[in-house]
Amino acid sequence: MPGRDDTARRALWRDVSLPLSAALPGIPGDPPFRRELFLSREADGCEAASWSLSAHAGTHLDFPAHFLPGGRRAGDYPAAAFFLPARVVDTGDSLALGPELLDAALVADAAPGEAVLFRTVNSATRAFLGPAFPESFAALTPALAARCARQGLALVGIDALSVEPLDDPAFPVHHILLEAGVLILEGLFLADVAPGRYLLSCPPLHVPEAEASPVRAVLGPADFLRERP
Repeated sequence: MPGRDDTARRALWRDVSLPLSAALPGIPGDPPFRRELFLSREADGCEAASWSLSAHAGTHLDFPAHFLPGGRRAGDYPAAAFFLPARVVDTGDSLALGPELLDAALVADAAPGEAVLFRTVNSATRAFLGPAFPESFAALTPALAARCARQGLALVGIDALSVEPLDDPAFPVHHILLEAGVLILEGLFLADVAPGRYLLSCPPLHVPEAEASPVRAVLGPADFLRERP
Protein backbone atom coordinates (compact mmCIF):
# COMPACT_ATOMS: atom_id res chain seq x y z
CA MET A 1 0.00 0.00 0.00
CA PRO A 2 1.25 3.51 -0.71
CA GLY A 3 2.62 5.39 2.28
CA ARG A 4 1.76 8.91 3.39
CA ASP A 5 4.72 10.35 1.46
CA ASP A 6 3.62 8.64 -1.76
CA THR A 7 0.07 9.94 -1.35
CA ALA A 8 1.35 13.48 -0.82
CA ARG A 9 3.60 13.23 -3.87
CA ARG A 10 0.74 11.99 -6.04
CA ALA A 11 -1.30 15.02 -4.99
CA LEU A 12 1.34 17.24 -6.63
CA TRP A 13 0.35 16.09 -10.13
CA ARG A 14 -1.40 18.82 -12.13
CA ASP A 15 -3.68 18.42 -15.13
CA VAL A 16 -2.58 21.10 -17.62
CA SER A 17 -5.05 20.19 -20.38
CA LEU A 18 -7.93 22.18 -21.81
CA PRO A 19 -11.34 20.54 -21.21
CA LEU A 20 -12.77 19.17 -24.45
CA SER A 21 -16.31 20.44 -24.97
CA ALA A 22 -18.45 22.18 -27.56
CA ALA A 23 -17.65 25.46 -25.79
CA LEU A 24 -13.93 25.17 -26.46
CA PRO A 25 -12.81 27.14 -29.53
CA GLY A 26 -10.98 25.19 -32.22
CA ILE A 27 -8.54 26.20 -34.90
CA PRO A 28 -10.54 28.28 -37.42
CA GLY A 29 -11.86 25.98 -40.14
CA ASP A 30 -11.46 22.78 -38.10
CA PRO A 31 -14.58 20.73 -37.34
CA PRO A 32 -15.86 21.51 -33.84
CA PHE A 33 -15.95 19.00 -31.01
CA ARG A 34 -19.32 17.29 -30.65
CA ARG A 35 -20.53 14.63 -28.23
CA GLU A 36 -23.87 12.98 -29.04
CA LEU A 37 -25.68 10.26 -27.13
CA PHE A 38 -26.81 7.22 -29.12
CA LEU A 39 -27.89 5.31 -26.00
CA SER A 40 -29.52 6.80 -22.92
CA ARG A 41 -30.16 5.35 -19.48
CA GLU A 42 -33.81 6.25 -19.72
CA ALA A 43 -34.44 4.42 -23.01
CA ASP A 44 -31.64 1.85 -23.13
CA GLY A 45 -30.50 1.28 -19.56
CA CYS A 46 -27.05 2.72 -20.15
CA GLU A 47 -25.37 5.77 -21.63
CA ALA A 48 -23.10 5.74 -24.68
CA ALA A 49 -21.97 8.62 -26.89
CA SER A 50 -20.17 9.25 -30.14
CA TRP A 51 -17.52 11.91 -30.54
CA SER A 52 -16.77 14.04 -33.58
CA LEU A 53 -13.62 16.15 -33.44
CA SER A 54 -10.44 17.28 -35.14
CA ALA A 55 -7.23 15.45 -34.25
CA HIS A 56 -6.01 18.94 -33.31
CA ALA A 57 -8.82 19.64 -30.83
CA GLY A 58 -7.97 20.90 -27.37
CA THR A 59 -4.65 19.85 -25.88
CA HIS A 60 -2.91 17.81 -28.56
CA LEU A 61 0.37 16.60 -29.99
CA ASP A 62 1.55 17.36 -33.52
CA PHE A 63 3.72 14.70 -35.15
CA PRO A 64 6.01 15.27 -38.16
CA ALA A 65 3.43 13.80 -40.56
CA HIS A 66 1.28 16.87 -39.86
CA PHE A 67 3.46 18.81 -42.31
CA LEU A 68 6.19 16.53 -43.66
CA PRO A 69 5.66 13.96 -46.44
CA GLY A 70 6.73 10.61 -45.04
CA GLY A 71 6.99 12.09 -41.55
CA ARG A 72 6.61 10.00 -38.42
CA ARG A 73 3.12 9.39 -37.05
CA ALA A 74 1.76 8.53 -33.62
CA GLY A 75 2.36 4.82 -34.13
CA ASP A 76 6.04 5.38 -34.92
CA TYR A 77 6.84 6.35 -31.32
CA PRO A 78 7.28 4.13 -28.26
CA ALA A 79 5.08 4.91 -25.28
CA ALA A 80 8.14 6.10 -23.36
CA ALA A 81 8.47 9.07 -25.73
CA PHE A 82 5.50 10.72 -24.01
CA PHE A 83 6.89 10.63 -20.46
CA LEU A 84 9.84 12.97 -20.16
CA PRO A 85 11.51 15.61 -18.01
CA ALA A 86 10.15 19.08 -18.68
CA ARG A 87 10.84 22.66 -17.76
CA VAL A 88 8.11 25.29 -17.56
CA VAL A 89 9.33 28.72 -18.67
CA ASP A 90 7.43 31.93 -17.93
CA THR A 91 7.48 34.34 -20.88
CA GLY A 92 5.88 37.39 -19.27
CA ASP A 93 3.69 39.60 -21.45
CA SER A 94 5.53 39.01 -24.73
CA LEU A 95 3.53 37.84 -27.74
CA ALA A 96 6.48 37.14 -30.07
CA LEU A 97 8.60 34.65 -28.14
CA GLY A 98 12.29 34.90 -29.02
CA PRO A 99 15.35 32.75 -28.26
CA GLU A 100 16.49 35.05 -25.45
CA LEU A 101 13.77 33.48 -23.28
CA LEU A 102 15.81 30.33 -22.89
CA ASP A 103 18.81 32.24 -21.56
CA ALA A 104 16.70 34.48 -19.31
CA ALA A 105 15.02 31.41 -17.80
CA LEU A 106 18.34 29.59 -17.35
CA VAL A 107 17.23 26.88 -19.76
CA ALA A 108 20.28 27.23 -21.98
CA ASP A 109 21.60 23.99 -20.47
CA ALA A 110 18.41 22.00 -21.11
CA ALA A 111 19.59 18.53 -22.03
CA PRO A 112 18.77 16.85 -25.33
CA GLY A 113 15.61 14.80 -24.94
CA GLU A 114 13.95 17.19 -22.51
CA ALA A 115 10.73 19.14 -23.02
CA VAL A 116 10.29 22.89 -22.62
CA LEU A 117 6.79 24.26 -21.98
CA PHE A 118 6.15 27.97 -22.46
CA ARG A 119 3.75 29.60 -19.97
CA THR A 120 2.60 32.79 -21.64
CA VAL A 121 0.04 35.55 -21.27
CA ASN A 122 -2.37 33.14 -22.99
CA SER A 123 -2.85 31.27 -19.72
CA ALA A 124 -3.21 34.42 -17.62
CA THR A 125 -5.94 35.77 -19.92
CA ARG A 126 -7.57 32.35 -20.47
CA ALA A 127 -7.32 33.14 -24.17
CA PHE A 128 -8.10 29.63 -25.39
CA LEU A 129 -10.95 28.79 -23.04
CA GLY A 130 -13.44 30.47 -25.37
CA PRO A 131 -15.87 31.36 -26.53
CA ALA A 132 -13.97 32.61 -29.61
CA PHE A 133 -10.56 31.86 -31.03
CA PRO A 134 -8.36 34.86 -30.08
CA GLU A 135 -7.34 37.33 -32.78
CA SER A 136 -3.81 37.51 -31.36
CA PHE A 137 -1.90 35.35 -28.93
CA ALA A 138 1.60 34.60 -27.67
CA ALA A 139 3.50 32.19 -29.91
CA LEU A 140 7.00 31.11 -30.92
CA THR A 141 9.10 32.98 -33.46
CA PRO A 142 11.11 30.99 -36.01
CA ALA A 143 14.27 32.08 -34.19
CA LEU A 144 13.11 30.47 -30.94
CA ALA A 145 12.01 27.33 -32.80
CA ALA A 146 15.47 27.07 -34.39
CA ARG A 147 17.10 27.47 -30.98
CA CYS A 148 14.95 24.70 -29.51
CA ALA A 149 15.85 22.45 -32.43
CA ARG A 150 19.58 23.13 -32.06
CA GLN A 151 19.37 22.28 -28.37
CA GLY A 152 17.99 18.86 -29.23
CA LEU A 153 14.77 19.23 -27.29
CA ALA A 154 12.38 16.30 -27.65
CA LEU A 155 9.22 18.36 -27.26
CA VAL A 156 8.12 21.99 -27.20
CA GLY A 157 4.79 22.92 -25.61
CA ILE A 158 2.77 26.10 -25.37
CA ASP A 159 -0.52 27.34 -23.89
CA ALA A 160 -2.00 28.13 -27.31
CA LEU A 161 -3.82 25.98 -29.84
CA SER A 162 -1.05 26.78 -32.32
CA VAL A 163 2.65 27.10 -31.59
CA GLU A 164 2.79 29.97 -34.10
CA PRO A 165 0.47 32.67 -35.46
CA LEU A 166 -1.88 31.55 -38.23
CA ASP A 167 -1.06 34.43 -40.58
CA ASP A 168 1.88 32.79 -42.40
CA PRO A 169 0.75 29.99 -44.74
CA ALA A 170 4.29 28.59 -44.77
CA PHE A 171 4.04 27.72 -41.03
CA PRO A 172 7.81 28.10 -40.47
CA VAL A 173 7.76 27.27 -36.75
CA HIS A 174 6.00 23.95 -37.31
CA HIS A 175 8.42 23.08 -40.11
CA ILE A 176 11.54 23.97 -38.11
CA LEU A 177 10.51 21.90 -35.10
CA LEU A 178 9.02 18.90 -36.89
CA GLU A 179 11.88 18.65 -39.39
CA ALA A 180 14.23 18.46 -36.40
CA GLY A 181 12.12 15.71 -34.83
CA VAL A 182 10.78 17.95 -32.06
CA LEU A 183 7.23 17.05 -31.05
CA ILE A 184 4.81 19.95 -30.59
CA LEU A 185 2.39 20.00 -27.67
CA GLU A 186 -0.32 22.64 -28.14
CA GLY A 187 -3.29 23.71 -26.05
CA LEU A 188 -1.80 23.64 -22.57
CA PHE A 189 -3.24 25.63 -19.66
CA LEU A 190 -0.47 26.69 -17.28
CA ALA A 191 -1.96 29.55 -15.26
CA ASP A 192 -1.40 27.82 -11.91
CA VAL A 193 1.93 26.17 -12.74
CA ALA A 194 5.12 27.73 -11.40
CA PRO A 195 8.21 27.84 -13.60
CA GLY A 196 10.57 24.98 -12.88
CA ARG A 197 11.28 21.32 -13.48
CA TYR A 198 8.59 18.66 -13.79
CA LEU A 199 7.85 15.23 -15.19
CA LEU A 200 5.53 15.51 -18.20
CA SER A 201 3.01 12.82 -19.17
CA CYS A 202 1.20 13.34 -22.50
CA PRO A 203 0.47 10.03 -24.27
CA PRO A 204 -1.66 10.29 -27.41
CA LEU A 205 -4.59 8.09 -28.32
CA HIS A 206 -3.46 4.79 -29.84
CA VAL A 207 -4.24 5.71 -33.45
CA PRO A 208 -1.09 4.58 -35.28
CA GLU A 209 -1.68 6.59 -38.48
CA ALA A 210 -2.50 9.83 -36.66
CA GLU A 211 -0.66 13.00 -37.69
CA ALA A 212 -1.88 14.53 -34.42
CA SER A 213 -3.82 13.41 -31.37
CA PRO A 214 -5.61 14.87 -28.37
CA VAL A 215 -3.83 14.12 -25.09
CA ARG A 216 -4.38 14.59 -21.39
CA ALA A 217 -1.24 16.45 -20.39
CA VAL A 218 -0.20 16.15 -16.75
CA LEU A 219 2.79 17.52 -14.83
CA GLY A 220 4.24 15.80 -11.80
CA PRO A 221 7.26 16.25 -9.52
CA ALA A 222 10.53 16.12 -11.46
CA ASP A 223 11.89 13.38 -9.19
CA PHE A 224 8.72 11.28 -9.12
CA LEU A 225 10.34 8.31 -10.84
CA ARG A 226 13.54 8.49 -8.80
CA GLU A 227 14.24 5.23 -7.05
CA ARG A 228 13.75 5.39 -3.30
CA PRO A 229 14.91 2.87 -0.72
